[in-house]
Parts: sequence; C-alpha cells; structure tokens
Amino acid sequence: MIDIARFLESPALSPTIEQIRAALDALNTQHIYNPDQHIAPEAYQHDYRAAAVLIPIRSCPDTGELKVLLTQRSLNMRNHPGQIAFPGGKHDTEDSSIQYTALRETLEEVGLAPDCFELLGELGEYCSISGFCIKPVVAEMIRTSELSLSEAEVESVHWVPLYHLLDPNNFKYIERTIGKITRGYFEIHYEDLRIWGVTAGIIFGLYQAIENHSRS
Repeated sequence: MIDIARFLESPALSPTIEQIRAALDALNTQHIYNPDQHIAPEAYQHDYRAAAVLIPIRSCPDTGELKVLLTQRSLNMRNHPGQIAFPGGKHDTEDSSIQYTALRETLEEVGLAPDCFELLGELGEYCSISGFCIKPVVAEMIRTSELSLSEAEVESVHWVPLYHLLDPNNFKYIERTIGKITRGYFEIHYEDLRIWGVTAGIIFGLYQAIENHSRS
C-alpha cells in the first residue's frame, strides 16, 4: 500500500534520460499502484484486455529541458472525449508486441513514426476501471518530425515539462463518492490542462520508478 500523503510531500525529481533508462532497467514491479482499485475493488472485476501507451520524451535543443508529449482526445470521441492522454490504444492480435502497439498508435494518432524514438523501457501495467491493463512504454524522441494529427482521435497536442509532472506538489489526490462507491484518483494541472485518472496515475508510476531507483 502506497502512503499517498507521504508521496504528496515528496521532493520533485529532475532526472536525465540516462537516469530514466537506469530506473526502468531496474524496475521489477508488475503493476502501477492505482488507489481507486484498492478503495473500490468491486469496480475492477474484469476480464482485462491488453493496451499500451507511449510516453514520448524529448530534449529541447536550446535548453536541454525534457518535455513529455500529451494529447487531448477528440471532442467527438465516444469514450473520454476531450481528456488528456498519452498516445496509445488497445493491443491488436496482429501486433507483434506491446511495444509495437504503443508505437503504432503513436503513428496513427500524431504522425510520429517508430524511427523517431529510442525505447528507454517500460513501467508496470496500469489496470483501469474500463477493463484495460495498460502497458506504458517510455521512449526518447531522437528525430524531430512534423506532427500530423488524426482528426478523428486527437484534438490537440501539448509538450509538458517533465519536471512539472514529476513534482508531487503539482499532484492532488481526490476521493469522490458516486452513488454508494467511493472513488480515488490523482490529478495534475498544467496551464489550462487537467491531467487526471489513468494518465495522472501512469505519471505517478513513473515518479515511483525513478524515486525508488534513486534510493537504491
């Protein structure tokens, strides 16, 4: 069980690409802690389906600052319209690997080809209330390319500073009662973006992986 109050008071992290790679190499957990799954286990009784997201990280050429690509889902999508997410989607039986799924979805959604990236590693799976176990694949963007957004899936894209996402002071933990069930999730705000639910939970998992490795 994660001590959420302790996490919210933890120091910010500003890792290098190599430190991220080392943390992911050393990672041995199978799942990212999802507080909602623990306080509302009855909502997580699924036959889970596999999915993947890509966490694309680039170094700004002028400053060296690391930034993370996030998308805003199309406002016309049936599921989660307008929410902030990483590029990704469900694993198809034709996909050769879960890493291929993350790269394929990124190409389809924002037009960035697999050769734009060097894979750094993976986080544990994040199991969602919608019935997916999502594998986050972390990648460094090594080649710049013009974005080409899928109008059906992506409203806009945003490069958010990694240091902002890895600062627990920018997190909120929210519990909300819906009917008779109490739900819990993380939320991060950056400028006019509200990053919450699965996406914030995966960012929390990235923080945990890097922080745990820094203490080892």
